[in-house]
Amino acid sequence: MSRTVQEVIEKLIEPAGLRLESTVDTLKSGRLDAQVGKAAVAFTATYTVIRQAVEAGADLLVTHEPTYFNHLDDSSWFSEDPVYAKKRKLIEESGIAIFRLHDYIHRYRPDGILIGMLRKLEWESFADADNPKLLSLPDEESHTVGTVVQHLKSKLQLDSVQVAGNPEMPVKRLALLPGAPGGRAQMQAIGRNGVDLLIAGETSEWETNEYVRDAIDMGMAKALILTGHQKSEEAGMTTVMEVLRAAFPDLPVQFIDSPAAVTRM
Repeated sequence: MSRTVQEVIEKLIEPAGLRLESTVDTLKSGRLDAQVGKAAVAFTATYTVIRQAVEAGADLLVTHEPTYFNHLDDSSWFSEDPVYAKKRKLIEESGIAIFRLHDYIHRYRPDGILIGMLRKLEWESFADADNPKLLSLPDEESHTVGTVVQHLKSKLQLDSVQVAGNPEMPVKRLALLPGAPGGRAQMQAIGRNGVDLLIAGETSEWETNEYVRDAIDMGMAKALILTGHQKSEEAGMTTVMEVLRAAFPDLPVQFIDSPAAVTRM
């Protein structure tokens, strides 16, 4: 069965249930009328990920984050940049289509990235029905900031995370905010009554980090864990694979993961 890039994109947008007037979810390369015989899914279209997708025979790569290092994929200021030029050459010579799925997947109900991460962490049953970003750990289990850190490191294959707060502090109620939704959303989440711990991808260090530091210094039982942006959202892109396989059962779909760009030494 043949299908075009446009038809695949329509199926990826459909679960959001709306059309956005302004969005970064656009085709970054390739043609809408091109045929798709195989698709690849990744957190971000790095140079290596694109090469792997091309070598695997993918005609379409669906990515969550930008291809050209800024939210709008504005390449106008990269005209003389050698990194941009080499990446652009690879994309153009391969003919691969790259579609960014960022805004729409976060508008799936529930949020596609969040539900994918909850599954990866095996926390689906802990999430509130009305607000799955808030989780309640089982009363019969004893958890601390430290035990949650170990769980995250194991499930997300992390060597380390960043922590603010006492590792021995008990945790019953936590907020999971993948990615970088901004300081206001993060502070409102950890500031809720009864929320002990915020797990996030990344912060502006002079915002959320300092809010949590002040809360701790005031004697409040609060803590913060940062996993890094990529690993806080990457598993969420498995939701894309589920959508594609349901819509196009005969379409081969490959997930391409990659190590984080920055590691801690």
